[in-house]
Amino acid sequence: MSRFDAYRRPATLGLLLAALLAIAPAASAGAETAGLFSFGELEAGTVGDTGCGSNEAGEPAIHVSRAGDVFLASELGLGGGSELWRGLGASGGTGASGCGLEFRGQPNAVSGLGASGGDVDVAIANATNPAGNYNVYVSSLNLASVNVAHSTDNGTTFTQSPVQGGLPVDDREWIAAFGAETSLLSFHQIATNNIEILRSDNGGALYTKIATAIPVGDYKEARNELGNLAVDHRNLPDAAGDFYAYQAFVAPSSESGEHNNEAFLAVSADGGHTWSDQPIPCSTAPASTDLDHNFPNVSVGPSGDVWYAWSDDHEITTAQSTDHGKTWKCSKPVSTGSARAIFPWLAATSKGVDLVYYGEPSETEQLWYVDFVQNLKDKATSWATPHQLFPVHKGEVCEGGIECTSGRQLFDDFGVDTDSHGWAHIAYSHDRPELGDEGTYTGYAVQTRGTPVGEPND
Repeated sequence: MSRFDAYRRPATLGLLLAALLAIAPAASAGAETAGLFSFGELEAGTVGDTGCGSNEAGEPAIHVSRAGDVFLASELGLGGGSELWRGLGASGGTGASGCGLEFRGQPNAVSGLGASGGDVDVAIANATNPAGNYNVYVSSLNLASVNVAHSTDNGTTFTQSPVQGGLPVDDREWIAAFGAETSLLSFHQIATNNIEILRSDNGGALYTKIATAIPVGDYKEARNELGNLAVDHRNLPDAAGDFYAYQAFVAPSSESGEHNNEAFLAVSADGGHTWSDQPIPCSTAPASTDLDHNFPNVSVGPSGDVWYAWSDDHEITTAQSTDHGKTWKCSKPVSTGSARAIFPWLAATSKGVDLVYYGEPSETEQLWYVDFVQNLKDKATSWATPHQLFPVHKGEVCEGGIECTSGRQLFDDFGVDTDSHGWAHIAYSHDRPELGDEGTYTGYAVQTRGTPVGEPND
């Protein structure tokens, strides 16, 4: 069943949060430290502002370019647009700060192009455009379509692309880029619940539907929950120049099943034009269990190895494939120390994998943390002990979208990426202004010490 992401946060929420802020004490404006990380609430006052301050955004996405530039976007809800921060050359390590990003405004909030701001994702090209920069793409839901804002100047300015206006109502879009000008866009089409695949070869100016990730008529077409979309920038299928693309989703393990109890990976070896759906047999859970808590996540390492993570609402488990999803090896649960662990996100690199998730040490206390765990041997069974970084939420977590009446402060997503030196950069949601309060803000954490993994498949 679709989660109707586009309708999760009404446009009036921004006004409500503004009213709360008028009577609430201001949040700390400085970076703090937690173990291996510096972290802080990002400033969203005036374009060009840097340092920590306050914002009202939630459900962020983060990626780092080949030039070492950090781009973090987060959404304000349907009708509110999205917000973007950047850090040019913002490497982690000693001296890096959770207040180190610059506010760049709202790339998806443009009059006349639809009420964007439902969900947000970020993608960065892996080859330079004629100006010598890597194109940046910020996608966000409209009422009946998807808005993609693309920048050719490192996020200084953006051009808008309303994607195929008049589409049937859509839900939870994802975006991934390849080369200098190509990008793929995926989303749930609510009418069928299939995963639509669109492609642009002109820098995001025009997107055209080229495929569905699940074959029409397959029982999984109508019963699935999609995760993110990833592409392999370094390992081409053939000399023709097309690329591997991977779409994560979970679905019932059999046609008679009622729960999304198995992880699948849709695989394309021709840049998104055709797809084959590969099951991850070692992920199969009992028939009454769902693996969409929330969402399943895929990442590709520079070697071409594919890593996958999912949550059954209690534990995070991962899998690794060295043959483009044909065969898999699963880990044991990696979220040790948490009574519940949800919302996994992976960053596969040349020397290992970073994983973040929200962990709850005690279901009685209902205090949720950003947890960070590393795999420094690049093997499915080689996960280290998680680091519990800092608390971000107190109370229940609701994943029911528009049906939620409380517990939506974490929304459904956050993320991690690594820079070329292997340092981790995390984007997360946090109760606003204090733990247990009903508002949400976006935070940023950067790894300052410990062991950096390798470079990503950027």
